[in-house]
Amino acid sequence: MQLNQKMMMSLAAIAVIMSVMIMGTNGQIKPFECCTTVSTKEITLPITGFKLQKSNPPCVNAVIFFTTEGPRCSYWKESWVKQKIQELKKIQLQITLKKCCTISTKITLSSTAFKID
Repeated sequence: MQLNQKMMMSLAAIAVIMSVMIMGTNGQIKPFECCTTVSTKEITLPITGFKLQKSNPPCVNAVIFFTTEGPRCSYWKESWVKQKIQELKKIQLQITLKKCCTISTKITLSSTAFKID
């Protein structure tokens, strides 16, 4: 009997915690899944990354920009979207090159020619 009482109290505590968690998120516990609409408005928030989304109803073709305030769905044909993607790709390439490809060269000079090892 005492075990059942402890079990019921534990379940009640879990129910209260779950209720508080759901109320803390305004009942929105569903994570971001896909863009069903897009915006043409330029994003002014700091952008931390992006992802291309292909149409697969109800999802539409979009560029999903990850911002400091969450994902934003943008129309992929907008010129500012294309420019932002190029900027982000360039930054990513620079980071990749810095991490992987530091090249050191040794130059040997002689009286007639030089050789790079």
